[in-house]
Amino acid sequence: MAFLYLLLVLIWSMGFITGKFIVGLIDPNVYLSIRFVCAGLLFATIALLLRRPFPKWKELPKHIVAGMLMNGFYLGFAYVAIAKGLPAGIMALIGALQPALVTLLAFLLIKEKTSFKGIIGIFVGMFGLLLVVSPALNIGSGGVSVLTLVLACTAILALSLGVTYQKMSISSSDIFSSMAVQNLAASVVSCGFMLFLGEQLFVMQWQSFALVVWGVLVLSGCGVFLMVFLLRKTKASQVSTMLLLAPPLAAVESYFLFRESMTMIQIVGFVVTIGGVYLSRAKAS
Repeated sequence: MAFLYLLLVLIWSMGFITGKFIVGLIDPNVYLSIRFVCAGLLFATIALLLRRPFPKWKELPKHIVAGMLMNGFYLGFAYVAIAKGLPAGIMALIGALQPALVTLLAFLLIKEKTSFKGIIGIFVGMFGLLLVVSPALNIGSGGVSVLTLVLACTAILALSLGVTYQKMSISSSDIFSSMAVQNLAASVVSCGFMLFLGEQLFVMQWQSFALVVWGVLVLSGCGVFLMVFLLRKTKASQVSTMLLLAPPLAAVESYFLFRESMTMIQIVGFVVTIGGVYLSRAKAS
């Protein structure tokens, strides 16, 4: 299980890196729309080949809602907020609230308990992430509207609800057919954001097609699939807290791939985040 957690964090961090690679080649929601459609068709094909049952009509809306929340609305609202001028560092900082929010929602909706040591670990990890993203916060630069902050917070709320929803009544359904429905539902939301923002850029180069294949097979086919799989096997709060490691790891990857600088405070923050995640894995008594 530890290997699967590490693989999840690694793939999730690559999502941040992919967002940098598509700049100038594919508009964000154009990319997400194509990615979700192709991923949905991929999972549908796998489900058909394996003869897995698809959700019944009365259960279908639950899978649609889960996909829209965890994929479509989360990434859609986040991209709109960033497009309206929200610094990526602020978005990452707001995203750090997700584990605490998931812990609260999981307790209220599915009675999932977390130990006191685990709660302390969540907040330690959030503080560590604050240190990591601090150089990118641009505090005092101005220009960030209340609406933009509301969009960013709505994105994290959508992700948190989507993560918690995965643990509820749809957790017993076949994962391949469920992922097919969820990705196709998410594509509808992304297409809506694409039309709303007037996005249309797709440069016909091999790099663009390679990034689409990467997004379908690795980010959605492995990353999101692995997250849903782990959510079905373990506590929602633990999975969410592990994802605190993704932004710091993305900073390390950016250092090697894009020659972005890393300060000492970021390195300390990475270590603090790891310590917080370790504490958060304490079992509820």
